Amino acid sequence: MGIERIPHDAFFKSMMFDPVVAKDFFAANLDLEMLNRINMNTLRLEAGSFVDEELKSRLTDILYQVELTSGEKGYIYLLVEHQSTEDPVMPFRISNYVMKILDQHVRKATSLSKNPLPLPLVFPTVFYNGKEAYKDERFLFNLFGEYGTIVEKVFTGPFNLIDVSLEANQEIRGQKWASLLSWCMRYSSQREFLPYLADFGRFVQDLSTNNGSIKSDDKRIKTMLNYIMTSLSTSADSEILIKALLEKLPSELEDTVMTLGEQLYAKGELRGELRGELRGELRGELRGEL
Repeated sequence: MGIERIPHDAFFKSMMFDPVVAKDFFAANLDLEMLNRINMNTLRLEAGSFVDEELKSRLTDILYQVELTSGEKGYIYLLVEHQSTEDPVMPFRISNYVMKILDQHVRKATSLSKNPLPLPLVFPTVFYNGKEAYKDERFLFNLFGEYGTIVEKVFTGPFNLIDVSLEANQEIRGQKWASLLSWCMRYSSQREFLPYLADFGRFVQDLSTNNGSIKSDDKRIKTMLNYIMTSLSTSADSEILIKALLEKLPSELEDTVMTLGEQLYAKGELRGELRGELRGELRGELRGEL
């Protein structure tokens, strides 16, 4: 019986599963700064694959867990290229696999009710044995062409934060429609938001001044008013809310407020006596007509 042929990927895996070979391999090939942060004596294999199904015929991935010199957990991720052709989007794939490893770490910690922070360091390495030297791009942000510098800032800098919490006290006036949206989101969870309703009225007035009169059938305004009068009315008496809206908003929106108020009544959310007021005495009193 002849010697059985060992498949290419099976041979590499069997060798790299040996801790002696793996330690020697990484000691010879990892960046010195990385090596200085790793306690190579703690190297051990981790279960699981992060390679996409369609790439398994040409790629093998092996994950090792190590302790860092700081005592924290880290990973060495080895991706093996079995084909002689290069992959022009390899930096993207590598980044995707690294995020999958970190996602696995966070999910596992969360399931055990443990703090997933700090996230572990992941050192990705690609082992390529093509017929010619590897010439394709290795830097992720160069894949974005002329926008690479911008994208690098997006990926490596703090994420863009729009904080409209009460504590942030961020100025939201002067943003046109965004001012109204931010107001709704800032006060939607407040039990007592009526003192802030004057701001909403001023934002609508600003919009009316800059863009001409606000039409009563404007879908955006109707959506926001409906949100305020349904979601937010649970934290204030509905009748008081309607009166406040009529007082603070431009006269063009009077019918819209009245109509939404009557819809609240139809749903049983307003007292019966308010129905008469909505189309009579209340309107005249607030507009100075009585």
